[in-house]
Amino acid sequence: MQTKATRHDTIELLLRRIYGIGMVQRELARQASQELGSNGFTTLAVVHTHGPLRIGDIAQRLGVDVSVASRQVTALVKVGYLERQADEADGRAQLIATTDAGTTVLRDCHQRMVREFEGVLDDWTEPEIEALTAGLERLREDFTR
Repeated sequence: MQTKATRHDTIELLLRRIYGIGMVQRELARQASQELGSNGFTTLAVVHTHGPLRIGDIAQRLGVDVSVASRQVTALVKVGYLERQADEADGRAQLIATTDAGTTVLRDCHQRMVREFEGVLDDWTEPEIEALTAGLERLREDFTR
């Protein structure tokens, strides 16, 4: 049984490791999504997965201000990866949807990221990868509750 101090120290070490994951994420985004940047990739992925969406819904799913989501969407519309559509339920509103070009670039970026991870995790066993995957998913789920 862990003491409070030991559990506290263990959680503190975990938090420090999570900070380090940011570096992994930035490097992966730099290498794998050159066309989009990490913000563009994430925005495009949210719209592709959950769209068509209103800007406010995109902002909420990204955890950013509406003005930030609007700038990201505008940039992706400008390069042809997203498009604005009329909202049939509310003629005053617009929905944001992924274009065919957006779907293609998202798929290509994702495949580059998978290849990058395959190289980095080359000496990991399947059970080690599965354990990390399950642990990260559990952590994400606990934070969303």
